[in-house]
Amino acid sequence: MSAHPPHLPASFRLEGARTWTADPSRPWADSVEVRDGRVSAVGGTASADLPVVDLPRGSVVIPGLIDGHLHLSLGAQTLAQLDLSGVRSRAEFERAIADAARRLGPGRWLRAFGWHEAGWGGERPTKDWLRGAGAVPCVAYRMDQHACVVNDPVLARFAGAPCPAGGEVVRDGSGEPTGLLLEQAAWQLVNPRLPEPPAEDRRTALLAAMRHCNAFGITAVGSMEYGRDLREVHAHLRAHGRDAFTVRVRATILDREWPVDLAWGRAFDGDDLLGIVGWKSFADGTLGSRTARMLAPYADDAATHGMLVEFAEHDARHGSTRLREWAREVLAAGFSPAVHAIGDAALRAALDAIAPEDPGRVARYEHCQTLDDADLPRMAGRIASMQPLHKADDARIAPARLGEARMGSFFRFRDLERAGARLAFGSDWPIVSCDPMLGVRAAVTGRDLDGRPCRTDQNLTVEEALRAYTAGAADALRAPGIGRIAPGAHADLCVLADDPFACDWSRSLPRVAATVLGGRLVHGALAATGGA
Repeated sequence: MSAHPPHLPASFRLEGARTWTADPSRPWADSVEVRDGRVSAVGGTASADLPVVDLPRGSVVIPGLIDGHLHLSLGAQTLAQLDLSGVRSRAEFERAIADAARRLGPGRWLRAFGWHEAGWGGERPTKDWLRGAGAVPCVAYRMDQHACVVNDPVLARFAGAPCPAGGEVVRDGSGEPTGLLLEQAAWQLVNPRLPEPPAEDRRTALLAAMRHCNAFGITAVGSMEYGRDLREVHAHLRAHGRDAFTVRVRATILDREWPVDLAWGRAFDGDDLLGIVGWKSFADGTLGSRTARMLAPYADDAATHGMLVEFAEHDARHGSTRLREWAREVLAAGFSPAVHAIGDAALRAALDAIAPEDPGRVARYEHCQTLDDADLPRMAGRIASMQPLHKADDARIAPARLGEARMGSFFRFRDLERAGARLAFGSDWPIVSCDPMLGVRAAVTGRDLDGRPCRTDQNLTVEEALRAYTAGAADALRAPGIGRIAPGAHADLCVLADDPFACDWSRSLPRVAATVLGGRLVHGALAATGGA
């Protein structure tokens, strides 16, 4: 791959389109100049020495979009797995498993992802749903990756092993495992036993995942990564050259160890393509799996409040302060702690532990899907890293899980904005699509995936939503050189064929015409004419 693909020179000027900069000092311009990967000028008199890229009237240039929270390596893996997200009945589920098993090569596991019980009425799958796999080991992850269902050949691999704290091996009335595993049971009993694809397959998948992001206008991601996977990403960068990377990766390490190993976090200092921004811990699970930790019991299962996991679970069980100590260590090393907190009780526990240690407000509170009134003022100046498409998805089950009386706690975009929280948007891909336009639609229309309105009082403007996918995400990831179109910033750009500020988001989405990373065309087509 050449340093500069055909039709886009090292330096050029974009003209003909409106440019939204995400820079409050100058939100709009009529042109952008790029020299050697950086924005050299925004608006103003044209430089005679620069080739011109004349964009169609009606198109709009915005900063390269940033997905503030996804799982790049995991998403890369799922590109080759069985996708069950479109399944709408048990019969379809079983048929998809059987068909995939027939196509599988010898000695391989059948891996699937994306199922959601809301798609077929709410029944959770069991190992009987996987009978079409026969003797092939089979694991199928729920769309949130916080639960999975496995068949007997997989169950046999950890028969007799104790269930980890913060997890559940679901059992039937006679005490036999149903095949459904929740939270740490899935992560600690199944995940370590999954066979790894060959290294070259993983590298090929990683590049495909980057191109997948580029097609949606994404130029940077806040990727949640295991340390082993990040080392592989780094090795790939060294082996294949920097031009092989078509997104900037700001990684957060998924931390399940104590004490925290921060020693190698500085290895990427100063690298504008790959860096470590922080460490992550989980405080709870998800609404869909009823494992998000709630202040009150679930409306559709009064026997449970959900569960705390990892450091938060350890603290609740032992009366300790491990989550606070972890955050203190991460902050002292100059990194950002990130805590998965979906339930209102989990978010309160995260705030209680971390806020006193974080006067600079650099910690990220991931998801924030339910928030109690008493905790809303505590979010002032703090980072709410949220995924709007999760709202559109979970809105279909939230009234059942929470009850109508508690729906006021659900996805409080507008309330958080008014309280002074700093919104950073992402997708959580591969849990849901990483197309930011779908996320913007969810944030500005308030409609769920079935088109029904949900908490429309929390809707944002298009500009607010786009800012959360650009400047807001860049600030959360501590990446000041991206997220805005301003002199000196990296020339990371997204060219939209349609004006996002004029379209009817309930009917159509703006189309991505081109994606530019550091002045380099990584998706679509742009042609320059004239100049020196």
